[in-house]
Amino acid sequence: MKQESLSFLHDNLKYLGFGDGGILFDQLQESIGKEPGEFQLYTEAFFDEETKLEACLYFRRSDQHEMCFFNKYDAVLRYSADAEKNKAQTFYINKGSGVTLKEAYNLLSGRSVNKDLVSLEGEKYNAWIQINFDELDLHNNHRMRQYRLQYGYDLEKTLGNYPIRELEHEETKVALIRSLRRGNIHLVNFVKTNKTEKMFIEANPRFKTINIYPAATRAPQKNNKKPEPPTTEAPIPNPMPAPTDPDKERSMEEEQELMEETGEVMEPTIAKSPVRKRIHR
Repeated sequence: MKQESLSFLHDNLKYLGFGDGGILFDQLQESIGKEPGEFQLYTEAFFDEETKLEACLYFRRSDQHEMCFFNKYDAVLRYSADAEKNKAQTFYINKGSGVTLKEAYNLLSGRSVNKDLVSLEGEKYNAWIQINFDELDLHNNHRMRQYRLQYGYDLEKTLGNYPIRELEHEETKVALIRSLRRGNIHLVNFVKTNKTEKMFIEANPRFKTINIYPAATRAPQKNNKKPEPPTTEAPIPNPMPAPTDPDKERSMEEEQELMEETGEVMEPTIAKSPVRKRIHR
C-alpha cells in the first residue's frame, strides 16, 4: 500500500508541475514510510529573475485505508526587491487535478488561467479564473473571479483583431492559445507596414481583451507599467467549488500538458532543496 500511495502521489505532483524526481520526492518517500496521519513538504521554484515561488504541500492519510492524498498547497510569490508586493494563496487539489505550480505563479502575478472545473453539484464546466486580491473568504484565502463561457470572452476571436504572425499558421496558433489559457505571458510578432515588432501579450478575460507590452520591457513585472483597466467591474459568477473528499475515487488529468510552449518569458527552475521554513502569509 505504501508503494501504491507513493506512485499515486508521484503522478499527482508530476502532473501538477512539481517536477519528476529529486529531493522533494525523496522526502515524500521518507514521509510515507513513517506512516503519519498527515504531513507537509516544502519546495520553491523560480520563473523569473525577480521573484521566488514558495510552496507548502499538505498530505493526509485516509481514515478508511492506508492511501495518502495530496489535498492542497499554500503558495507564496515573494519579490526580492519589494516584500510589500508578496502575494499568497491556497490552492486545493480535486481528484488529483487542480491549479499547477506554473499556473499558481501566473495567478499570483495577477493574470488569468483557463480551467476545466466541477461545481458543487457535479456539473463540469470551463471558466477563466483570476485571483481577486481585494476580497478574502472565511478561510482568509483570496476569492476567485470566474468568467464562464456565458460571460462572452472568446480568446481566439479576440486575438484575430490583431496582426499577430503566429496566428497565420495552425501549429503556432494552437501553441499560442494553449499558452495564454495557462496564464502565460507570450512573446509574439506584430506584423506592421514593412516590419514586424515583438510584443508580449496575455489574456484579459475580465475586460474581454488582451494586454500588450513592448518586448523592450521583457515582461510587465519588470517595470510594472500595466495599462489602466476600465473603471467598470465585471459581474462575479459563482465562487470556486470546494475540494472533494480525498477518500473518494480519484482520477488524473492524463492530458494535462505541463511542457512550456515556445515564446514564454522564462523556463521554471525547481529548487534543488525544499524550503525549510514554514510559509507565512
